[in-house]
Amino acid sequence: MAEQDCAAQHRDSDNKVSCRAVRAPRSRAVTRFVAASACVIVLGARGGNVARAQGPAAARPIEHVWPDPPAPARIRFVTSLVPRSARRRSVLRKLWDVVSGGADAPVMKQPYGIALGAGGKLYVADPPGRAVHVYDVRDGGYSKIDIDGESLIGVAAMGGRLFVTDSVGDRVMCLNSSGKRQWTVGAEAGLLRPTGIVAADDRLYVVDTLGHRIVAIGVDGRVLERFGSRGAEPGQFNYPTSIARDRAGRLYVVDSMNFRVQLFTPQGRFISAFGQAGDGSGDFSRPKGVALDSNGHVYVVDGLQDVVQIFDPDGRFLLAFGQPGHDEGEFWLASGIAIVNDRIYVADSSNGRVQVFDYLKAEP
Repeated sequence: MAEQDCAAQHRDSDNKVSCRAVRAPRSRAVTRFVAASACVIVLGARGGNVARAQGPAAARPIEHVWPDPPAPARIRFVTSLVPRSARRRSVLRKLWDVVSGGADAPVMKQPYGIALGAGGKLYVADPPGRAVHVYDVRDGGYSKIDIDGESLIGVAAMGGRLFVTDSVGDRVMCLNSSGKRQWTVGAEAGLLRPTGIVAADDRLYVVDTLGHRIVAIGVDGRVLERFGSRGAEPGQFNYPTSIARDRAGRLYVVDSMNFRVQLFTPQGRFISAFGQAGDGSGDFSRPKGVALDSNGHVYVVDGLQDVVQIFDPDGRFLLAFGQPGHDEGEFWLASGIAIVNDRIYVADSSNGRVQVFDYLKAEP
């Protein structure tokens, strides 16, 4: 089943409800005040219930954390990133936009792949928007690079250049810092459906979903090597989708329709694998993005269960955060993920945003 077909299945609401009905219990977010205080439940602006402090702590922030107490918090929600034109406007402003014809639709339609670049730049691929959104996570700046592509899925940054996979166009594009295309690799490299991509050590590792393999490409566009074939044996793939790299250079590949994550050397030699099909803790229903934190924990986004699951370096399940929905800390068809300095960025695709979390290390 191609990646495009998988995405179509995700939108089958009957399938989704059925899956959630039998899901094993998971840790849910705990909303707590930074300082203890009395609180009341009020109707949130988006129709959900939120807690609000009263009294001296009324102006103090609240936080959403995982797991449940009394366990120490390990994941904390920070914020959501949306383009400025997608932010909520006042009722009067919306009415004026309608009357004047100046209403603008949200800029970020369906974020997918995410990558961190130099200088605090966060790059977010938007397939239906045919663009890459650029956030400066240091000073809050935002810009957009429009790209002539059919379905921009994966994105990577290295050496001042941007690399984007066009899954329907069957190609990988290299752009300079101003967004001008420098080279394109496609049919001549045998790419059938490039999706996930990661850049490291002057080379790109590209997931070829329909080719059931990983293709290594130099930063000049030359194909260096390939590994993998279709199957369920170690080192084989069944519609892989995403890829990440750890500090030692090892590659973590989401083998989506085999419901596992496989670990390889930089040369493509199989090391190990973990995961199985299911909807319980540690199982996968539709694994998507993958990333690692500073302790080597492996984070895997499950687009069907609407959670991010965390595993130790040996593949043992540790914790899941998130749940289906549209409020803070909730996901709807989440996909890509990137982590830098233990700050976690998750592409919350059908909610049209990127959610930001912190990994909270245990105190020594």
